[in-house]
Amino acid sequence: MRLNLLLTILILFISFTFSILGFNRNILHVNYLNNDSVHVGSFDNTPPTIKSISPGKCSEYIVSKPTIKIKYFDESKIDKSSIRLLVNYEDVTNKATISDSSITYTPDKKFKRGNQVVSLEIKDLSPNKNKSNIEWYFTVGTPVYKHYRGLLHSHTSASDGHGSYSDAYYLARDKANLDFFFITEHSNMLDNNSNCDINNASKSNKWSELVKVSDKFTCEKNFLGLYGFEMTYPYNVDNPIGHINIFNSKGFITEKHGDMMNLDNFYNFIYNQENLIGQFNHPGEKFGNFNNFEYSSKGDAIISLLEVRNGYNSDDSKNIKSYDMYQLALDKGWHVAPTCNQDNHRVNFGIANEFRTVVLCSELTKDSLYDALKNMRLYASEDKNLKVDYTINNLPMGSKITKCSRLNFYISAVDNDKNDKIKEIQVISNKGKVVKSKNFDSNIARLEFSMKSNKNSFYYVKIIQDNEKTSVTSPIWIK
Repeated sequence: MRLNLLLTILILFISFTFSILGFNRNILHVNYLNNDSVHVGSFDNTPPTIKSISPGKCSEYIVSKPTIKIKYFDESKIDKSSIRLLVNYEDVTNKATISDSSITYTPDKKFKRGNQVVSLEIKDLSPNKNKSNIEWYFTVGTPVYKHYRGLLHSHTSASDGHGSYSDAYYLARDKANLDFFFITEHSNMLDNNSNCDINNASKSNKWSELVKVSDKFTCEKNFLGLYGFEMTYPYNVDNPIGHINIFNSKGFITEKHGDMMNLDNFYNFIYNQENLIGQFNHPGEKFGNFNNFEYSSKGDAIISLLEVRNGYNSDDSKNIKSYDMYQLALDKGWHVAPTCNQDNHRVNFGIANEFRTVVLCSELTKDSLYDALKNMRLYASEDKNLKVDYTINNLPMGSKITKCSRLNFYISAVDNDKNDKIKEIQVISNKGKVVKSKNFDSNIARLEFSMKSNKNSFYYVKIIQDNEKTSVTSPIWIK
């Protein structure tokens, strides 16, 4: 009996001693981490974030020595000694400029024409040494662009429209013969939206289903079924703000998240996210003109599109025109390209009328399409098959030109419907000034001319057909 009692006491003493030693070991481990100035320590399992890359994925450059820049971030800080930058499989890390937030490399020699492959490997300073890898390509040489037609704005029964996701993608792909189609529900009408954010909306059944169905209908190089969300500020109020589509996000937010009712706060928020693209939707008195397009450099960095036409009515008088808002935004300093969308709320996706947004890409892939939207290589057309080409000094619409004394304009418009005659081509600049115009009476039209360069100016093309259908290109800016 006494022996059993002694054994019990001994076991308890040993257990207590080991628990103390284990506790002290944990304290020593935490102190070690604190002394090493790694705040998140072994709990950091998140690899470094790649915030931006330039040139972007699938970008096309006539410039043969573009500077490559990658921005990154990690809460545990970046282990700069871990960084490896390869360009066309050659390690150029030692030739690059490396900081805590970015790496920059400019090649010594011109790239050969064709695809340039870039890869980056980077680790953080946490004990886990979390690693990120990214690989992409861009193209050097005069690009050959194809014209892909689609729509960037629509709604189904998941918000305030009709029809299912499948209805929308099916009609757009198989009946309207579009190359791409976006479903962009009002984010404040999606389920469980208060528990979702811009990077993760998995708690919303409607959003998760949208992602699933879009993947089902997408077949790259044939049809892209894509999605985004519409940031929906109230419009039945005095001085409404407006609605903004956001593309290329992994989730969504609403106007009730944080301080998003303040437009500047929203601009700042989207600026600090990865790879977002924005569109000003149907600007005007009814829904809002974004504080009269007060300029924001952060907003301008993300928002590259503006709807000049909006509506799903076959009677065009019932649709929205915003050509004046396009001119106003450009004059205020915004760098935006025009789009023409149906904003479908009925089961007439793509077939409601002939409104089209036409994007210039080398191929029909998601990366290539997003690159074109970001870099404003597109035009808005009220005609479903009008083809417009526009360059200055051989640079395409959406370009920015610096250090040139002469501007050589080339404009071509072709409509394969021979009865759809082109009536006039106008070249429009700051304050709406028409710097050149020419009349036609044909389904084929071409305009070439040269003029002296003017700094801080922009030029876009308007094409008017004899049925009063209008098409408008993105500008080319002269810096």
